[in-house]
Amino acid sequence: MNSQLLLTFLLNACWQIALIAVLASFASWLLRNSEARYQHWLWVSALCLAFLVPAITSSQTLFDTPVTTGPAVPFVTESITPLSQEPAPNLSGATTALPSTYLLNPTLGLSLLAIYFGYLLFRIFKLVQAWETTRRIKYDAVPLEPDDRVAGIINRCELELGTRSGAVTVFRSETLPVPVTIGLTRPIIILPDSLLREGNIDLLTSAIGHEFVHVARRDYVLNLFYELLFVPISFHPAAAVIRRRVKQTRELCCDELVAGRILNAEVYARSLLRLAGSAPPLRRLSVTTTVGIADADILEARIMLLLKKPNLHTRWKKLLLVGVALLIAVPCFAAATFAMRFDVETNAQEPTTQEKERSEKEVLETKMRRSNEINDELKTKMAQDPAFREERERKERVEMEMREARQAALIRLAKINMDQAIQIATSQQPGKVLLCSLEAKGWEEPGKLAKDGIVFYHVMIANEGELGATHTWVNAIDGSIIKTEKELPRKSKSPEQ
Repeated sequence: MNSQLLLTFLLNACWQIALIAVLASFASWLLRNSEARYQHWLWVSALCLAFLVPAITSSQTLFDTPVTTGPAVPFVTESITPLSQEPAPNLSGATTALPSTYLLNPTLGLSLLAIYFGYLLFRIFKLVQAWETTRRIKYDAVPLEPDDRVAGIINRCELELGTRSGAVTVFRSETLPVPVTIGLTRPIIILPDSLLREGNIDLLTSAIGHEFVHVARRDYVLNLFYELLFVPISFHPAAAVIRRRVKQTRELCCDELVAGRILNAEVYARSLLRLAGSAPPLRRLSVTTTVGIADADILEARIMLLLKKPNLHTRWKKLLLVGVALLIAVPCFAAATFAMRFDVETNAQEPTTQEKERSEKEVLETKMRRSNEINDELKTKMAQDPAFREERERKERVEMEMREARQAALIRLAKINMDQAIQIATSQQPGKVLLCSLEAKGWEEPGKLAKDGIVFYHVMIANEGELGATHTWVNAIDGSIIKTEKELPRKSKSPEQ
């Protein structure tokens, strides 16, 4: 079951995440003239769906009803109290498989799982490494000395963004090239010494204001959550695209708030250009879990968006948001509902086993062919010999009369009915009743039971949670249980054994 859950998650995620990324890209294009926060919500939803849709798909296998398929499985009988020397009839079991399940070659299936787990461990290692790097950055930073310029900017940001006074601590660092924000419960802003030494008020306001917006939006906590959500699906290139767009639109949201509440858009755009020039050309830092002004690699788009105002009417904006929500939700629901199931094929057979089954099949076919030949000979003889036909018909009438006499005697001798027998049997062994029949042992003659004969109900109950059944024989006179036998799968022997 574990292999089925993982394979179903992994293989369905390959096309489901790609579908979600395409839908999110189209929806983002539709929202190109709206506020940045709507696009950010869109890509965050896409990231959550990229994990949830395959997860829901794989979890559905837990609730699928098994269906009977494959060859019969023999059972061995465990007798508790023998009723006779004759063994009870065996119940034919069957292997089970989930409906619409595609079985993979064991080597292929296990190889896919091994590769996935290997990559998963690598991503977890990278995340732990980023967390440790973030801790070192925090450890190397030192508290900022009292500075009237910085204090004034902090007071202004707290007032404009509604942040509690004193909730954010500002540090400085000699190693960081760009401002960053760190902290789950007690956020701190770390400013580079080069920025503090430059003393440009607009530049300081832009940097501190941007980081204060990250704090107000709780971006550090959310970013850590997104990173954890990304780990199980990080093998997919489309998931990496979605994650990158989450980071980019997050910075667009912060830029939008800074330009709307703290600084003039043109001034902030110029400051952003200067701050971006301080960042490393390829990556702002070694991999960390921090959030900061240099996170996104779309400087040109950020500048363009700062200088361009959204022009959507409120009514059209609401309709567009509803349409985008439906565009994302409906296909994702369909993808989760109609996804495929995968599992590793566990009944791979060795060549010797296949030869043995082929031989058994040939023996069975020979017996059936011989039986058909005997039946054809009897039919031919009956058609050609009237005396033989009359004798056969007479024997059949006698056998029918004997069966009817026995059946009438069983009904007359039984003191409890079938429903009572079933209740007695299920009180000892709960489960679904597969068979209940009235029988007898020890006939003196047709319709007459010998003194040591016994009338009983044979009740067959399916075992709960496993293959096989429990056979219970209930005395039809006084309702006592005569015998109980349990059938268990026999894996090492063939059906004829």
